Amino acid sequence: MFGPLRGYAYIMADSHGRVEEPAPLPDYSEDGVDLTLIRWMLSLTPVERMQVLEEWVDGMLTIRELNGA
Repeated sequence: MFGPLRGYAYIMADSHGRVEEPAPLPDYSEDGVDLTLIRWMLSLTPVERMQVLEEWVDGMLTIRELNGA
């Protein structure tokens, strides 16, 4: 039996209705990758992801102009 969706995992309930919370997700992978940023990006719509990317590119271009590159 599945309960409400929380984060990226359904909460499981047994046949008696007891709910067991899933283990918390780690913030970093074993090789140091920040998983919170990946989860955040995946929570966005494709349009929102493009907006974030465009803002980063605009910021990089501004920095290049200010540095005379």
